[in-house]
Amino acid sequence: MQNQTANALKGKAVAALEAGKLQQALKKAQLGVKKFPKDSDFHAISGFVLTEMKQYKKSIPHFVEASRMKPDDPQFVENLANALMQTGQIPRALEYTEQKLEQFPNNKELNRVLDEIHLKGSNWRLVIEHASKKLQAEPDDVNLLGKRARAYSKIGFVEDHSRDVSRAFELEPENIKIAFAKAVNLHQSGDKNGSKEILQRILETDPENMSALLQLSLVTSKDDGPKLMKAVETAIANKNEDYQELEFAKAHLISVIDDLNAAMPQFVRANKVQHDSNPYDAAEEEKKLNQITDLFPIGTDLPAAGPSDGPVPIFVLGQPRSGTTLMEMMLSSAPDIAGCGELTLASDLSHEFQLGNQRFDAEKATEFAQQFRELMPPIPDGSVAFVDKMPHNYQLVGFLLAAFPNAKIINMLRDPRDVGLSKWIRRFPAGGMRYASNLTAIAHSGNMYRRYMAHWDTVFGNRILTVPYEKLVADPKTYSQQVAAFCDIEWNETMMHPEKNTKQVRTASIDQVRNKISTKSIGGWQSVSEHLRPMLDGFDPALWPEYDLG
Repeated sequence: MQNQTANALKGKAVAALEAGKLQQALKKAQLGVKKFPKDSDFHAISGFVLTEMKQYKKSIPHFVEASRMKPDDPQFVENLANALMQTGQIPRALEYTEQKLEQFPNNKELNRVLDEIHLKGSNWRLVIEHASKKLQAEPDDVNLLGKRARAYSKIGFVEDHSRDVSRAFELEPENIKIAFAKAVNLHQSGDKNGSKEILQRILETDPENMSALLQLSLVTSKDDGPKLMKAVETAIANKNEDYQELEFAKAHLISVIDDLNAAMPQFVRANKVQHDSNPYDAAEEEKKLNQITDLFPIGTDLPAAGPSDGPVPIFVLGQPRSGTTLMEMMLSSAPDIAGCGELTLASDLSHEFQLGNQRFDAEKATEFAQQFRELMPPIPDGSVAFVDKMPHNYQLVGFLLAAFPNAKIINMLRDPRDVGLSKWIRRFPAGGMRYASNLTAIAHSGNMYRRYMAHWDTVFGNRILTVPYEKLVADPKTYSQQVAAFCDIEWNETMMHPEKNTKQVRTASIDQVRNKISTKSIGGWQSVSEHLRPMLDGFDPALWPEYDLG
């Protein structure tokens, strides 16, 4: 009888919710909380109604209680993670979401929440502020140092990140999360052997550590590959679900032990696991392109900021894996040119304008430039220019050239088939890269890039320099001189030797740019073309006249 009464009350609450009668739904749900305190559904309905009413703070206690009662129900976890994020409790939301993703690795909603946190630099600054306040009282708290280090990394504060990682590792070298961060930091700094030593020590303690297995698979030799493969396959066998880290580790190892062709079926499996949990939305990307380009129509006067003091911005952009890291390393090899890696600032500062929530005019462009310079990482005194090599800034050229009328835009153009293969055989967990785990989506995203750049080339003309990757690596002197002239900087012979640049590399090109400039990766797609058919068929030949895609 009690169950029948509870179910009837639930039915009324849900019916009111579906009818949009939120106050009535809330009243019935909260009555259920009082009458049936052990029934988690009433807490869940109360929390959901409050979420619909945008009263996220009030919804949190209900989701906490529902999740406590049913810890294995992912829906309650999803709701709580979202409510924490919506109320601005970013450090707590981040920690909770990542913890629960270990329990529900392929949960789409949790991945969406994590993406939303990751895609905003302002969120990482909140994490830094939160951790810094606590570190004043507890300066040797390793977990806080680790959290702050990661947040510094996300907004491009490389030196601060390295400092916190090193300090945390010094305090607790046996802490697996900290040790892993140190291993990655060493690899980014060019110390591959030091990185491998730490990763191997992690696996001695935790043989199935997925992050360490994946990272080690990227740097292991052919001789060591079979032993690591055995560890990866053991970890896969012992898991109840498919984990993208392990599937990618296995694919990399097959490529090392056998060859890329043999590894392609495993890359299909690895990418499917990733894409199923975090799919690409082509329609949303089409909408975004229209919203952004409509702000900068062809043939009209465009907003422009006033004069801006400080080093000249050089924005290197293009598809990820198109040579943007190589170009940054070439430029920052020259004296007085500061490399800043991939900054999220352009995306952060343009977000509200992209949504149509604010009008982007000359005043806003000036404000954009001021905030950009205030929030960017510190660069050496005497720098005449800085380089931001965020590839996806190809979507935001209008904002950048309006905010910085003296900025230099370098567009890296590379054969989309080589770019697509390079994306396909690497794991890109970032939300902005979700297209990289689906061949059809890779082609769609590539076509979108050309459509963006066609618009910007029409609007801005010679304010953009397009550098073909294939020509750059075949003749680095001629093309580095061309880039230097375009950027109004003095050409230096060091620009032809980016492999000597000691700057940290924090992208998938981490190992390639430590080698001399080479043409060996050109045309690599041809040997595995039968595995890439959905991508090859998806490229629009009309958008790629420089390459024979017919």
